Amino acid sequence: MTTVKGLVLKEIDSGESSKSICVLTAELGVIYIYVRGGRKSGKTASSTQALSYSTLCFEEKRNAKGQVSRYLNSSEPVKLFYNIRLDAKKVALAAYFSEMLIYCGTEGEDHTEVLRLALNSLHFLNEDKMDPELLKCVFEFRLLCEIGLRPGLVGCANCFSYESEPMYFDFDRNCLECADCCQDAEKRGLMALDKTMLYLVRFIALTDYERLFYFKISDRYLEKLNFFTERFIACHFKHRFSTLEFYKMMK
Repeated sequence: MTTVKGLVLKEIDSGESSKSICVLTAELGVIYIYVRGGRKSGKTASSTQALSYSTLCFEEKRNAKGQVSRYLNSSEPVKLFYNIRLDAKKVALAAYFSEMLIYCGTEGEDHTEVLRLALNSLHFLNEDKMDPELLKCVFEFRLLCEIGLRPGLVGCANCFSYESEPMYFDFDRNCLECADCCQDAEKRGLMALDKTMLYLVRFIALTDYERLFYFKISDRYLEKLNFFTERFIACHFKHRFSTLEFYKMMK
């Protein structure tokens, strides 16, 4: 038997009474576990529903082709994020977080920091401790940073200048260019970052989790940050997130 703590991202019906759950774990990455009778059993209902952070005990079976299947033996909820379920907008945003995590997640890789980001984001959404739009931006950008797409933000990619007014962000090269080095910014589709935006981007990408969620910004900069993070995602992922479209309809 294997026991892990994981965040249930999705439930998939299987047959008349069973289901599979997609789970984000620190040690194993994103895995799928089959829950026999999971759609009817009261024993595992709360701990295997979407958005539940639970302790999961399962057995593994390997077929003739070497493929591994996991079957749930027992489970216990750790955190249910109950308040999210009471607000349709929060549910929609949490569903977007889950879809992104499934899309980015892989099995067999260490996802400790990704899981930490997910749990922190759901906590702040559950407790109304951060503007949901700002929380969305933080989650989007930091998630890509945690999976290996953190941009070069220390300084200009050409001359290493720490800052200029403005700095330009090159989405294709995933780096900064200072005003002196940058050529044809508009033609190349670069985004100008004033000192405030540069600070925000660096803060979200580089600060520790003890400080990451404890800041506020004006509506003007929230709009700019939202544009930046969504464009950053679109540049790296050629994928349409249907849950994001649904969330925007709920606003």
